[in-house]
Amino acid sequence: MLIICLYIWVNKKQNTMIKTLNKTKFLIDFGGFYDSIHSALIDDMIQYNEINEDNVNYKETYKDYCIEYLELLNNILDLNLEFIQIDSPQFYNFTTDKIEAEINENDFNKLKDTYLNDKEFIDYVNEASKSRDGFTSFYNGFNEVIKEDEILLQYMFDYILKEYNDDIYLMESDFEIIENN
Repeated sequence: MLIICLYIWVNKKQNTMIKTLNKTKFLIDFGGFYDSIHSALIDDMIQYNEINEDNVNYKETYKDYCIEYLELLNNILDLNLEFIQIDSPQFYNFTTDKIEAEINENDFNKLKDTYLNDKEFIDYVNEASKSRDGFTSFYNGFNEVIKEDEILLQYMFDYILKEYNDDIYLMESDFEIIENN
């Protein structure tokens, strides 16, 4: 009996590992929460609902916001992105918050089918990945970007967010202001 249970447990673990291996983690630069449209929406909701700012659990509120933001992206793009965490910088002078997400292999392949032969996307990557004053690119040009899945996904979602900018907007009812207990 013990051997059978152990076999089933090991088998489940291996299946879980295989599923994890078929997913890719990457960052989505959605604009962050530092002086952005997202922070303004949260601030407006706090004010409208007359919530004391000192009682707001911003970390959990931002997390809920990001989960709902990904859900909206999933609906628009017919994907199944999974929220991992918010990637926040120690200092906001060079970058801002990003959503760390995970994409499964099928969805990633669907995006590749859509964008890897799209001339506008290729031109966008070639231009955006160039070194310039204040930015040294380690992935200069489309042919370098496509070598690293995480980097390719970051460029894809930068492009997608620009393309769907008017459609990706959370309403106040789409997320929750989380208060401290």
